[in-house]
Amino acid sequence: MNVFDTHAKIVGDYAKYIRSFINIADAGILKEVDHALEKGKLWPEPLLQFNPAYELAGSVTEIAKSGQLHGAIPDIFKGYSLYRHQLEAITLGSNGQDFVVTSGTGSGKSLTYIASIFQKLLTEPQLSGVTAIIVYPMNALINSQTNEFRTYQENYERATGKTFPISFGQYTGQEKEEVRRRCGRTRRKFS
Repeated sequence: MNVFDTHAKIVGDYAKYIRSFINIADAGILKEVDHALEKGKLWPEPLLQFNPAYELAGSVTEIAKSGQLHGAIPDIFKGYSLYRHQLEAITLGSNGQDFVVTSGTGSGKSLTYIASIFQKLLTEPQLSGVTAIIVYPMNALINSQTNEFRTYQENYERATGKTFPISFGQYTGQEKEEVRRRCGRTRRKFS
């Protein structure tokens, strides 16, 4: 696959799509619009970026077997592998230390704090009440992450046949009163 040919085809298809809506009677205006379209005024130049290669730390299962993660973590994060920066952040967070992860899209930043919270709760089951609150800037992110939490719960329950030991809920202000009350009564909650 030639990325430049692919780009040209996409731009060409988009230009045809845009032109299908153009119905300009004035010849002078039509000429100007055609000229602008030919110069590519409606689409930017292609942006090429390289994804950095992050150093792998190993599979979650291997890392848990080494004792660095709680034994239930592989059942929650089924099939996952961790990058070195993720494992370092999870280790810091699990030990009550602060951390900041700045890395590219798809490098697992969310997993670092979620796994840190899970690690803490699993290694200290006596904790009760609201143990962690996660604040997101948009409801769409809250909803997306809540779906991820459900996936983690399903992974664990399928793998072990047991009830997920961590409860969670979300509060965006859009939930019905019954859901709000139920979330307020949960033993452990993430939102």
